[in-house]
Amino acid sequence: TPLIIDDLIFLSATYGTGAVTLRVSGNELTPLWASDDVMSNHYATSVYHDGYLYGYHGRQEFNPSFRAVELRTGTVRWSEDRFHAGTVTLVGDRLLILRETGELILAEASPDRFRPIARAQVLDPPVRAYPGLANGYLYARNEDTLVCLDLRP
Repeated sequence: TPLIIDDLIFLSATYGTGAVTLRVSGNELTPLWASDDVMSNHYATSVYHDGYLYGYHGRQEFNPSFRAVELRTGTVRWSEDRFHAGTVTLVGDRLLILRETGELILAEASPDRFRPIARAQVLDPPVRAYPGLANGYLYARNEDTLVCLDLRP
């Protein structure tokens, strides 16, 4: 899914396509950067927070990395390699990551380093569906189980 941030568009896909950030000016699109080595999303779209993209790089079957990438330059700030595929949701200034393994991770959305705040095994693998978040409740499922987690403070 494309991300639109002000006058920028971020697009990403695996299978040799890679990623690009484009600047929109009137009817013109100008690439700021393009690469297959920065943030190639497979089935989970990256999220954006304060100048940085957070998301998965690489195909699900090859145990992708989880990364922070500067939107305007394509600079990889950090990378957690062999992270297992999953989804990422931005909640305020935090990342809610649901890995294919069924592990739920709450982490800071920080370009400085990957900082998990909490972890919990919430489902048996494989977990590939995006979770839903409504009124502080997280709904997540695998192939045969649906859980509702109360994430309210």
